[in-house]
Amino acid sequence: MKHLLLTIIAALLLVGCGAKNNMQWTNEKIEPAYALASDLSKATICEVYRVDDSYPNEQKLQNGGNLHGYTVISKAIPLSEKSRNALSRILTNANTYIRHSVPLDCLFRPGVAFHFTDRSIKVDLLVCFSCNELRYYLNGQIAGKSYFKSQELLKLTKKLFPDDKKLQSLK
Repeated sequence: MKHLLLTIIAALLLVGCGAKNNMQWTNEKIEPAYALASDLSKATICEVYRVDDSYPNEQKLQNGGNLHGYTVISKAIPLSEKSRNALSRILTNANTYIRHSVPLDCLFRPGVAFHFTDRSIKVDLLVCFSCNELRYYLNGQIAGKSYFKSQELLKLTKKLFPDDKKLQSLK
C-alpha cells in the first residue's frame, strides 16, 4: 500500500512539473482581457501611458486626460512588436502573480497604464509599483486585480520610459 501511495505521489509531482507555467484566472469577467493580453500581436492598439502616482493630496496639476480616475501625464507610447511580445510573456507567466496574498496597506497609485484593444474589447492594465498591484479594466469596468512579484514588468516599464527619473529610481 505504501508503494502504491508513493507511486501516485511521484506521478502527480511529475505531471505538475511538466505543466505549462501559464496563468489561469478563475474570474470569468477577466477572461476576454486576459485572452487579448496573452497575444498582444492581435491587438489593433497597444500603447502605454505614464500615470500620476502621487498621493491624492500631492497630485500635480496636469492638463492630461483621466483614466479610471487617475491623471494621465504622458502621451501614448505605441508598443513595438518586441515590447508587445515581452509584455504578453510577463502577463501570461504564472510566476508574475501572487495569487493568495494578504493585501498591503497601500493606496493604489498606478504609475503606468497599458492600453490594448481589438475589434470588440478595450483593456486597460494599471500597474502600481508601490504596492505591486495590477488592475485589469475591460470596456471601462474593473475586471480583476492581482499582486505581482515580477521584476520583468519593472524592467520593461523602465525601457519604455528611459527619461522618467521617478520610474528609473524604482527598485
